[in-house]
Amino acid sequence: MSIGRVLLIAAMSAQLLSGCAGGGSANAIQATEPKRLHAKASVSDLVLCLKNRLGEDANVIAFPEPGRVDIRVGRARDPDNRYFHLISLRRSQDGTDIEIRSSGEWHPLMSAGRISGMVEDCAPGTAR
Repeated sequence: MSIGRVLLIAAMSAQLLSGCAGGGSANAIQATEPKRLHAKASVSDLVLCLKNRLGEDANVIAFPEPGRVDIRVGRARDPDNRYFHLISLRRSQDGTDIEIRSSGEWHPLMSAGRISGMVEDCAPGTAR
């Protein structure tokens, strides 16, 4: 195997490993510009749906204000609180207003497009 090929493989491996080791704090992600969506599903429907899809990668934060929930997506058990996405859910007149923010770091299994797709796929009525 040539040295050039070995270096290329090493560089690609480093990118994959850095994608798995990255993430950011919830406060840092909160400062980024969100992608805004609206869903007919209720906040409860979305929380239940996303918790089922994301499993241990979802850390649900319920606020005292009714109809306000954040879901931090990443390594919820990591002592450094490293997250890749922040999904903010706010009750609206006809469903839920959603803001999705990302850390901007690549993650092989939790891309921003995949998270948006999960949110859009959640159907009304699942929390009943």
